[in-house]
Amino acid sequence: MIIRRNRNGRSQPKQPKLIVRRTKSAAHRPRMIVRRGAAVGALREGGRNWARPHVAMPRVHLRWPFRKAHLVLAGSFVAAASLALGVAWVLRSPLVQVNHLQVAGNQRIPTESIVEQAHLLGANMLTADLVAAQHDLYAFPLIASVSVERKWPNTVKITVEERKAWGTWEQSGAKYTIDRDGVVLGTMAPPAGSPVIRSAELTSLRQGDRVNYQAVDAVAEIYERLPRQLGTTVTEVAFVAGKGVQVTTADGQVALLGDSSAIAYKLAVWAAAATEAQRQRIGYTSIDLRYGNRPVLQ
Repeated sequence: MIIRRNRNGRSQPKQPKLIVRRTKSAAHRPRMIVRRGAAVGALREGGRNWARPHVAMPRVHLRWPFRKAHLVLAGSFVAAASLALGVAWVLRSPLVQVNHLQVAGNQRIPTESIVEQAHLLGANMLTADLVAAQHDLYAFPLIASVSVERKWPNTVKITVEERKAWGTWEQSGAKYTIDRDGVVLGTMAPPAGSPVIRSAELTSLRQGDRVNYQAVDAVAEIYERLPRQLGTTVTEVAFVAGKGVQVTTADGQVALLGDSSAIAYKLAVWAAAATEAQRQRIGYTSIDLRYGNRPVLQ
């Protein structure tokens, strides 16, 4: 037995050491997180001065003032400006101006008149209004159709088709040459053996005017069908006031057809009447076909 002596000289028996296991962690003082700006007031309570805790300073990240989107925007602006300048240069450049006009198909209309009417010389090849030029060229009465097309690098080609003389329209003592559409072409000579239409109207006509298109259609059908159905040709078709269409043939017969409708039927009745008159040996110089299938022979 070991005896330890204390200060007062008394010896006390040595006590065995006790080993104590802790089931819970020792209490620790919680760390205080103090935000910047409120630390000083929070540390002074009840007159006690606490040591100022360490406050972590925020990290400062320096950023470039122009982001990627700014660079893309700037690049787009530069590209757009360059494109605008390029377009302006192209529109004003003499390299893409119309310097030549090719005119084809015209016989009676002077080439100089077509070039002047088109208004295309000196225009830009890219922006030249070809539709407007085509519309302006139709102002010539002798033009039946016209096409305008670009020929790069600086040429525009104009192809016209002039109206063709088809027959004669006689009115108020004057003879006018017309085409198949009834457009007055002037007083030029018509083709040999072409239809002759005599109108009862008294007004005068000029180049570019249109006559009655129904009358022209009726005459065209008569000239086409009559030689096949009656074996004779037409010398004149007249529009008589109060009677309508009057046809004169090469053998001296005169037929009244009334209005210009149902021409094919009236010619068929005429052919049947002519066959029956020949069978019965009936002579006649005129036939009235205004009453359908009841022709009147004289």
